[in-house]
Amino acid sequence: MPKSRRIFYFLLLCLFIFCINLALKFHEYSAFMELGEHDVVGKVSVNFTKEKNGKKRQIIRIDTSNFSFYTTTSKKDEIALYDIVALSVQPIDVSFKNYLSGTFYMPSYDRAVIKRDESLRQRAINFIYAQHEDAKISQLYSALFLGTNVFGELRDDVSNWGVAHLIAISGYHLGVISAVCFFLLKLVFKPIYTRYLPYRSYIFDFTIAVFLVLCFYFYMIGFIASFLRAFLMSVAGFYMICKKIKILNFYTLFGVILFSVALFPQLLFSVGFYFSCLGVFYIFVYLLYFSPKFSLLANSLLLNLYVFFAMEVAVLYFFPLISLLQLSVLVLNYIFGVFYPLSFLLHLFGYGGIFDEILSKMLAFRLSSDNLHISTFIFLLYNAITIFCIKFKSLVLLPPLFGVVAFLIFLLNFS
Repeated sequence: MPKSRRIFYFLLLCLFIFCINLALKFHEYSAFMELGEHDVVGKVSVNFTKEKNGKKRQIIRIDTSNFSFYTTTSKKDEIALYDIVALSVQPIDVSFKNYLSGTFYMPSYDRAVIKRDESLRQRAINFIYAQHEDAKISQLYSALFLGTNVFGELRDDVSNWGVAHLIAISGYHLGVISAVCFFLLKLVFKPIYTRYLPYRSYIFDFTIAVFLVLCFYFYMIGFIASFLRAFLMSVAGFYMICKKIKILNFYTLFGVILFSVALFPQLLFSVGFYFSCLGVFYIFVYLLYFSPKFSLLANSLLLNLYVFFAMEVAVLYFFPLISLLQLSVLVLNYIFGVFYPLSFLLHLFGYGGIFDEILSKMLAFRLSSDNLHISTFIFLLYNAITIFCIKFKSLVLLPPLFGVVAFLIFLLNFS
């Protein structure tokens, strides 16, 4: 079958799956709105205080089996993070888009704590929290290992340092987890394969075992868009290697993106999913156009620089805070490759608090910062140039150049 026809059939399949899932979501939304005022049960995944017009309000996010929403509480409710609560809600002015994206607000009343969550994931979260005195550090590690939400003061710290991509579980974490698991399996089982199973490919078997570990991890952390993209790309990449198909292929990337959106229409509104896909896209661009010209060491440095500056406009459009401190992430990316598995092992053996003092001082550190707002026109132009990078080599330096210019503008305004 011609390649163009295969692509056409794949697009039709994605469109069909997307329409079915979107229709199911809309039916779910319509049924939800028809209920009017009703009771729901969910888990508190975010709990922080917000000040507006001199008044403090307690904001919580409730995750139910079908959707997530924000609401306000009062002090007398005594609702804590990760509590299972029952509450009455009024779905006022909730659009289908907001319902799908899970970012809507509903007023609530008659709030009551039913119980604490006793799931395996929650026990793991509690295990992490028990090793730290500072709630912010507990929240950091919980987000790092189990994909819990980042909010409040920690969110400001993460934005200040520009390390959201290191905290939010994504392909970077999947790569580290896969590498560590494969190394341990090879260390223990390769001698057995060499002696008793020389006819089998240990690489194939170990990779399957790693995928099973990742499936369990996916179950533990729940639905995280960036991790889903990375997992599907890993499966697609493994299949292509087995079939001896060229793996560095934009068709693969866009195929995974389209299939992911078809399965989960809410990804259309996920900023994390967009960042994840964009980051991989720039990695592909660099590997395609630049990697053959440099050594392995040079590529590891230049790839880091290229992706960081190329992503800057997209990041600033959604999160306009910019600081010279964010440049430190160019070094932190390498440190994280050691810190992530090491801190996991330390937590596993009950010594997770070793780095608490260092992390507390680091998160509290500040340099001068400012908000640099990117216009929608610049953002759309930047994305258009990004897409055309596939076809026109002359454009591949423009995205990182945009990022460099953003820092230069910040320096000029600061001076």
